[in-house]
Amino acid sequence: MEIFILRHGDANSNAKKLTDDSKRALSENGVKEIENAVSFFEESGVDFDHVLSSPLRRAKQTSEIILKNQKKSNFTELEELKPEGRPEEVCRRIASQKEDSVVLIVGHNPLLADLVNYIINSDNHASNISLKTGGIIKIRTSSLEPRIRGELQWVLTPKLIRKFRK
Repeated sequence: MEIFILRHGDANSNAKKLTDDSKRALSENGVKEIENAVSFFEESGVDFDHVLSSPLRRAKQTSEIILKNQKKSNFTELEELKPEGRPEEVCRRIASQKEDSVVLIVGHNPLLADLVNYIINSDNHASNISLKTGGIIKIRTSSLEPRIRGELQWVLTPKLIRKFRK
């Protein structure tokens, strides 16, 4: 299984006006970040079998932009992908996909960084994985049971994604 992890695009920071962080929308810059990610996936020939998204507005908007160009993707909104989610719960949902699937996970930090660490570290030593908004991580799994294990393939920041597109 190939797992791509995408942190939602930049969100409007006018949080003082919003009392509910879950309703923050993507900023204009955030939309551009995700459109660049879409182009990167297209140019790289990446097609997702499944897109799993947090239910928060900015993650759902990110997923919607991605799904416009993904013809065969199944979409599932997961409560487990909220920022306070637990990596173990997300992994249980991922492991239910076919072994040869290509899965995109759209969510938030700190959960996404914790999820990457959980999958790639076999001895619970934390690494310093960081994922900027609009950034992408690729993991290739080596096993799905008794729990998901995998190898970090690469990490791309939005700046690197723009450079690859030029």
